[in-house]
Formats: sequence, C-alpha cells, structure tokens
Amino acid sequence: MSNNNDPRAWAMSLPSPYPTHGQQAMLTGDRFDFDANQVYRMPADSWEAIKDDPAKVAELVQKYITDHYRLQVPRIITLERYYNGDNDIHYWASHKAPNRADNRIASGLPRYITNIRVGYQFGNPIKFGYDNSDVDDAQEAVITDLLKDFNAENSEQYHEMVMGTNLVTTGRAYELMYVRKDSNSVAVRPVDPANAFIVYDTTIDMHSLFAVRYYLVRFDHKPVFYVDVYTDSKIYHYRSDMNPNGNLSIDGPAEDHYFGKVPMTEYSLADNRMGAWESKLDTIDAYDKSLSEMANSEEDFNNSILVISGDIEDEYKETVTDAEGNQLYDDNGNPLVRVRKIDPTKNMMFLKPRIIDNPGSSPTIVPTDAKYLTKELNASDWQTYVDQLMKDMHKDTNTPDMSDENFSGQATGAAMSYKLWGSDQEIATQEALYTKGLMRRLSLLGNYWDHIKLLPGADVMESFKPTFTLNLPKNDAEIITNLKSLKDTGAISDETIQDKAADVTGVPKEQEQSRMADQKQADQKVAQSMGFDALTDSQKKAGGLDDESDDKPGTGTGADNDTTTAGRRK
Repeated sequence: MSNNNDPRAWAMSLPSPYPTHGQQAMLTGDRFDFDANQVYRMPADSWEAIKDDPAKVAELVQKYITDHYRLQVPRIITLERYYNGDNDIHYWASHKAPNRADNRIASGLPRYITNIRVGYQFGNPIKFGYDNSDVDDAQEAVITDLLKDFNAENSEQYHEMVMGTNLVTTGRAYELMYVRKDSNSVAVRPVDPANAFIVYDTTIDMHSLFAVRYYLVRFDHKPVFYVDVYTDSKIYHYRSDMNPNGNLSIDGPAEDHYFGKVPMTEYSLADNRMGAWESKLDTIDAYDKSLSEMANSEEDFNNSILVISGDIEDEYKETVTDAEGNQLYDDNGNPLVRVRKIDPTKNMMFLKPRIIDNPGSSPTIVPTDAKYLTKELNASDWQTYVDQLMKDMHKDTNTPDMSDENFSGQATGAAMSYKLWGSDQEIATQEALYTKGLMRRLSLLGNYWDHIKLLPGADVMESFKPTFTLNLPKNDAEIITNLKSLKDTGAISDETIQDKAADVTGVPKEQEQSRMADQKQADQKVAQSMGFDALTDSQKKAGGLDDESDDKPGTGTGADNDTTTAGRRK
C-alpha cells in the first residue's frame, strides 16, 4: 500500500478540518459520508459524445475528481491510517488535566487482520493453467511462455500481495496496465485507491467507460496535481496547480494504448466494497481506549496524591551527650538539646497526634495517618472486557486467533480446516471476484499481444484458468502419503502427481519432468555400460565389439545380426 503524500487529504480523513492533537470526538456518530463508497456511473451515450474532445473530457473529469477527493478519499485514507497504526485514538479529545497521564496506544489489529488474510490467500503463487484444444502444442508453448515472462518481469506474486493488501484494507484495489517506454513490454502496477477511480456505464454489466488516476507531486516547493484519464483507446494527460479541485489544463498530447478497452481494472473484496475490518472500527477504537486507560491508571497510580491526617513535624530535637554517652547540661542545669531539620529527600516524615483541648474535660487526641489516594482498579473485570473485545474482533472478521492455545501446531489437518472454515467462506467469495479481475487482465494482455502479432487471436488468453492455493501449514508426510494413494489408484496422471508434489519438493512440475528425463537417460547409459562389461570376450567379438570399441554396447551387428543385452543373446 502506497503512502498518500497529500497532507490536505490526510487532514480530511479526520472529522474536524485541519485537526490537531486532541480535537477529535470519541466514538460519536457516523464516520464517513453517505456517498463515501459509491460507484460512479453515467450513460454511455453521454460519454461517447465527448470522449474524443480533451477539453470536454477535462470538464467532466474535474467534477468526478472533486467528488472523489471530497467524499471518498477521507474514508480510504482513514482505513490506510489504521493499517499503518495511526488510529483515531491519536486525535481524541480526552479533556484530562495537565498533570494526568494521557497515553494514546494504537493497536495493530488492522495490520494483523490484513496480513493474515493476504498471506492466507496470496502466500502461494497463483497458478495459470492453460487448456485449449483448438491450439496445437507449439502455439500453446508460445502463449504460456508469454504469460510466464510477463509474470516474471512484473514480480506477479508480489503484485498480487500488494493488490490484496489494498483490497482487504479499503475494500477495493486498482491495477494499471501500460507499455514500457520505447518497447513492446507490457507492465502492470497497483494504484493507491485514494488516487484512482473508474466510471462505468449504466448497464447491468457495468462496462468501464474511463478511468482516472490523479496524484500529487512536490517539486521545487511547488505542489502540482497530475491527472491521467484512460479511455478504451487513448490516454489524456492533465495537470492542476495547488489542488485537484482547480481547473485542469492539458499537459501534452493524447496517446494511443492499444489495449482495446480501459487499461485500469478495479478489484472488489465484496459487492459492498467494504474493507475486511471496516465494520469493526468501533471495536478497534474501544480496544485502543481500554489499553490506553489501563496504561493511564498505572501511571497515575505511581503519581498518586499523598493524604496526611495529623500534624507534620519539620524538625526534631536530639539530646547532646559526651563521648561516653552521658547527658550534658547547660550552666543552669538544663539538659542540652540540638534541633535538626527533617530532610524531605530521606523519604520519611515525622507525624505527631493532634491534641485538641476540651475545657472541662480531657483533651481529644486525633491519631496520625498517611496514605496515597488511589482509585480501585478491578484488573479481572478489565481483562474480561478486553478479552471479549478481542473475541468479537476475531469472530466478526473471521480471522483466526493465532495466540489461541487451541490453535496449536499439533492440530490435525481436519481440526485446522474447521477453525478456518469461516475464513474459507469469505475467501471463496474473494477468489471468485479476484478471478474476474485476473481474467480482465489476461484479456487486456491478449488484446495488446494480438495487436503486435504475438498471438493467433486475442481470445486465446481466455483459456487460462487461475487457481489459488491457500497458504496453510503443511504436513509433508501426509501430503506424500496422499499422493502415493492417488498414484496407486491408476486414475491420476504422473503430471498431476508432480504438480501437487511441488508443494513438498519445491520443484515445479516442468523442472521435475526435465530432471526425470535426464535421470532416465543417465540410468540407461549405466545399464548399458554394466551389460557390456558383463559380456565375455567371445560374446563381444560375436557382436563385432572389442574392449576398445567406441560403439555403444548392445548395438553391434554379428553374423546373425543379433542384439545382446546384459550378457544374454536374444
């Protein structure tokens, strides 16, 4: 996830305009605007009428950017702040006295949930299997090699993990397809959801009409917003000084991109485009508040108020004695005494009872006492409250609690699957939606590669089928046992077995097949060599071979043109 470098947009993610520390109200009201997560749509014929006119496109796009920047960006950056550990507790107005502890502890729950989800779904590379009976083996090799090279050049697995992080955090993710400068090499990059949006038509299929990417660049102490607009055939470049709400000016000529449709793709976590833990922001805030107040209580306890009942002596008298310890007296026969001040740094005090004279009766003596004034802290109730918040957090987000003692490394595969059952239900939906985005990526690649004559047709890319492998703890012994059982049935091909065995060996199927072919050839040479050495001299001569012959054993021709193997004549 990229960090937004626009301070104004960051400030807009907090309720008060341009807030400072301690201005934000705590757990009050709706967080985001009603339109903070809307999907932009417009009639296709209205777009078709202006899409070839850069000036009219700029006028339309400016309206969408203003809406997106004002209503949608605050929500997106708020969620990104939470992922980065900058929770709203840092800005709450606590109204505490200046001499009271005011800790602001932000939990890492959003990052924990996001990273668990992303690692679980994208920790293993996505496999792109190809199946098209209309394409011969030579063409299939060309097509699959093109995709392999594309994935390698673009660090595809890391790209998916960045997309997954954006997706789980904000509920949406964007990727941009483009051609590297002065080449035919296609690249794909994730785009921060705070800097991009797509406008769709009004049909039920929601076809992309155009996409917008706008971003701030600070150069020579001057902020400039750059805006790129992507249609189904062109890229328009604009700029706006100071803020994106200003008028857009054309910044260079339009470019053709040859992808056949809008080259930016939006991925959604769910139909509502909400982040995985967005609905639990109140719980996260309550957890942060609980931890912070606990820290405040501990700190305030150390700075408790000392309450003293009785009179304090700030000095005391000490008798004066000689070297032998005998009391000394003055000239009038009074005992000599020495008055000493009490040093407050000695961590001690002298208290004396207060005596109240009562005329006609004995005096009242008020006993002395000194103690700290503290509030009672019920640690067990506090722990119960925090544990309940955490339990609700894991349950409502379907995120496994890795600190749970029942979630041990000794759990069986069945037990592990049961604990992850809730997560798997959401992952199934996410995979279906993510696959939809992947197929659009492949379609864009097919359109461009077909344009530059690298494919027999753009539609051949539709034969790729992405497959996800969830990143679970592995039991290698159990996997090998299961693979052996499958092979023994005779109903599973060696190629499929090798594909699944890669999870244990770490060797891809294609590389394993190459290694087996090399090993088979080496074994044949060894067997032939051993068979030749076992022949008697007469057998070697009968076969037309001698010890110095360079001919391969078993291929010599004798009078009968027989073939000999391992010392036997057939």
